[in-house]
Amino acid sequence: MDIEDLYSMIPKVPCPPGCITCCKNFGVPSRTKIEDERIKEYLKKHNMKVGEAKGTTCPYVTEKGCSIYPVRPFICRLYGTSPNYMCIENYRPARLLEPEEEEELFYLYRKYFD
Repeated sequence: MDIEDLYSMIPKVPCPPGCITCCKNFGVPSRTKIEDERIKEYLKKHNMKVGEAKGTTCPYVTEKGCSIYPVRPFICRLYGTSPNYMCIENYRPARLLEPEEEEELFYLYRKYFD
C-alpha cells in the first residue's frame, strides 16, 4: 500500500472553489514523514518556500485556496468525510464514512505511514 492507495479510500468532499474556512481555523495540519517529504518536494518543484503558520491559519492557504492541494496531508483529505470530522460549512461527500471506516483509515495510516 502506498499513500495514494490510502487517499483513494477517502470520499471526496465537494468544497466550493476558494473555500478556506478549515484552512484558517485549524493551523498546521499534522502529517507523517512521508507526507512532509511529499510537501517539500512539491514546494521545491514549484519554487515555493516552506511556510509558517500564523495563529490557526495553515501556512499553505492562499485567498484562492490550498497552494499544496495535490499533496495535502491525510487529515486535510479526511476533513468533512465523517461524523468526527464534519465540515463547519456543512459540505460533505455523497456518503459519510461510517465510524468503522474512519477507524480503519486511521489504522492503515498509522501502520504504513507513521
